[in-house]
Amino acid sequence: MKIKKDLYMNEDGEVKEGSAKGDLPTGWAKGKLIARAGTEISDLEAKEYGIKKETKAKAPKENK
Repeated sequence: MKIKKDLYMNEDGEVKEGSAKGDLPTGWAKGKLIARAGTEISDLEAKEYGIKKETKAKAPKENK
């Protein structure tokens, strides 16, 4: 999975994307950079950070 914006983690373990300027997320005073924009991370890391959304398979449509 390729990251579109910088990812930051705060002291509570919450992960958010950085602001449009490339700074910390809005409202955060402190944060640790965990991934730069454009880098590749594994699906396991994305799931751990809570940024990969699981999707359910849709039922097939019947052709008439």
